[in-house]
Amino acid sequence: MEIGIIGLPNSGKTTIFNALTRSQRETEAFSSGQIKVETAVVSVPDPRVDALSAMFQPRKTTYAQVVYND
Repeated sequence: MEIGIIGLPNSGKTTIFNALTRSQRETEAFSSGQIKVETAVVSVPDPRVDALSAMFQPRKTTYAQVVYND
């Protein structure tokens, strides 16, 4: 899944991005109007996948991933 965070300037997009991705991007650099898209990939752990992996014991367990664009 890929999610883009859009909105007006200085509306908190980077703050939301930092909270969702646990990153520490500076928010002050964007007040100058520079546009640079940052991307982060977050793995989503799921206890249902863990239960299925315990039952079927696959060689590899792959969790869902979310790609965030700011």
